Amino acid sequence: MENTVKQQPNTPTQSLSNIDASRHNISTEDKTAAEYTYEAMKYHTDQNKDKGYAPPTALKWIGDASLQVLPKNRLYSAVGLTGGLVIAGNITNTVTGHKLLDGSVIKKESVPTILRWMHNKVGNYDPKGVGSRNFWIKTASMAVYSFGGLLGIKLGTDIAYKDTKEKNKNPHYLEEYLTNVSHTQGDTWSWLSAASGIWGSASGTFAVPLPGINYATGMIGRITSMQDRNTMVAGLNEFTSGATTSSYLRLKEGVHYLAHYAVGNPAKEPAQIEFLAYTLLGPLFKDKITADHIKQFTAAVHKVRDNYWREGGIPREKRAEALSTMKEVFTGAGLEVLLIDMGLNPATIRFDEANGVIGKIGNIGQKDKINTKQEAYWQKLTDRVNKYVAAGIISKERAEWVKDGIEVTRQGKIQETPPPSHKKEIEIASGATEKSEDKAEKFAETLGIKPKQGSLDSLIKSASEKGDWREKVLQERQNMDSPRFVFE
Repeated sequence: MENTVKQQPNTPTQSLSNIDASRHNISTEDKTAAEYTYEAMKYHTDQNKDKGYAPPTALKWIGDASLQVLPKNRLYSAVGLTGGLVIAGNITNTVTGHKLLDGSVIKKESVPTILRWMHNKVGNYDPKGVGSRNFWIKTASMAVYSFGGLLGIKLGTDIAYKDTKEKNKNPHYLEEYLTNVSHTQGDTWSWLSAASGIWGSASGTFAVPLPGINYATGMIGRITSMQDRNTMVAGLNEFTSGATTSSYLRLKEGVHYLAHYAVGNPAKEPAQIEFLAYTLLGPLFKDKITADHIKQFTAAVHKVRDNYWREGGIPREKRAEALSTMKEVFTGAGLEVLLIDMGLNPATIRFDEANGVIGKIGNIGQKDKINTKQEAYWQKLTDRVNKYVAAGIISKERAEWVKDGIEVTRQGKIQETPPPSHKKEIEIASGATEKSEDKAEKFAETLGIKPKQGSLDSLIKSASEKGDWREKVLQERQNMDSPRFVFE
């Protein structure tokens, strides 16, 4: 196979507008994104219902719901609560010289040596006596006891999610920043879940469904924020989590799930790709997402998938490579380019408006941190779109449209300016006569993407090998829509 590019490289900006999205007869005309999504999903489900490609809906929901609760958080919180109550209880008992529960006297000899110096520090306290002094000492003892439990729960839940926060403490791309924001909102919920643990067990107000009072409500906010997931209550999910479907998936986990789903599903038309597209994009572009956007995004998934799919699914030996390519397109730089190409500006996503009422409550005390993260993302996005232009991935006009979205959103306004139309040709800074593998490497270097084994780079390099199945693919039409490099 000849290793030279005979025409301008087919970048995502050029190729997406030419995607054949007419894979079925479902029209987008006069339909909302939701209407189109569910009609398409029903159509594909009916097509596949006799092929055994999907589990029963009820079983799938149960499986998804089981992933929604992380047992480790419950365990660590319970251990923290127990430890906090024991420590705080021993301190109050020692200081007052009486047991908090039954008021019996504690002798100094029975107190651990390390705590004897504080034995009966308050002096002249009778837990069964009358008078304001006795009342306030008893009240303070109960408060210290409860506060110890609260701190124990807080420490437990912080330990449970320590690794989760650590893995995403230095975000670069959109999905990473949104997860980082969710974790920041979860810091507020850690105090609310801790406080509700005390109220729920000590005051009898567990039936009041308010954050900080109801333990279940506090834990829901904490768990979903730290796992960066939605609640799964049909009809309430949009209010509680800002989600447009009943799925627990948010963007970061969702794009990875999408890649695995598209690669692992044997059907030619998997039933849930439109559903996943609406699940992931709907919460981010609530008033802007259209049926055409869902159709475009779905077509992009199939455009990548079709290069690997054979009757009966993607062959096992090709799945790792297909998965790597899918992740290049639908995560990180690839996702940003794809959104911009579709006319959805990632710069207009307001971090402080993410994740529904759980996010709004989580913003309490965290607004400055979230605004700082928003500015940091805008700066990195600005730097990247300049690189995208230099590498020929997007046009200069599209880059300016993205930057305009930053300024408009910073002012608290909505970007009304439509995205510029696609240009027919985009010049590539590296030139059109270089070898394909050299251009791929330069392209990746421009975006700061580290080469990965099994990536599109290795596909291109090995495409000239005799008998390689990929040679035929590239000869016919190598059309991956990858942020690395795509050739016609």
